[in-house]
Amino acid sequence: MARTDTTGGNGYVIDNGTGAQVRTKLNQITAAINSLNSGSGDPSINTAFQPHIDTSTNLFRIRNAANNAYITLGNISQENFGHADLTGATFTGPIINNYTSALRLPVGTTAQRPGSPAAGDIRFNSTTTEAEIFNGSIFTAVAGGAGATGGGNDQWVFENDQTVTQNYEISANKHAHSVSPTINNGVTITVPSGAILVIL
Repeated sequence: MARTDTTGGNGYVIDNGTGAQVRTKLNQITAAINSLNSGSGDPSINTAFQPHIDTSTNLFRIRNAANNAYITLGNISQENFGHADLTGATFTGPIINNYTSALRLPVGTTAQRPGSPAAGDIRFNSTTTEAEIFNGSIFTAVAGGAGATGGGNDQWVFENDQTVTQNYEISANKHAHSVSPTINNGVTITVPSGAILVIL
């Protein structure tokens, strides 16, 4: 840990002096550079874009262009400075999107569904043109995705797939209906007690 002070010059400025004085200041500057100006808290002598490590918090910080404040770049005790990796990350707190356009979901076909999904995984299925969520057992269309549709703003017809390829259990406290589906061999449709499944 090392930082510059006013000995032999203010910060990184080297005053005129004896050879020993200049060497002392150069050694101080070299030590500060080698340690990225590390020390407890922010440095007392600052210049624009000056980086430093606050050893009391492990934060890597840099001086702003106006030279009136430090900006935190990350935590040196954490992988990737604690920033989310482009290949994926796990967040332990809420993610708040403060904008008014749209949140884009991952898009893929039915065949491109993840091999080992977790309950709560959500995506847009380009085969069925519906948003879908994994309920812990299967991917199911998000409410509204399988609602009534029609031309323009009309909502008068319900559409369903012609073939059932995966096991399915009717949701608790729900009834269901489907029009002439072909149920593949080995596929089980479970109707809980009290529920009604109508197939036309």
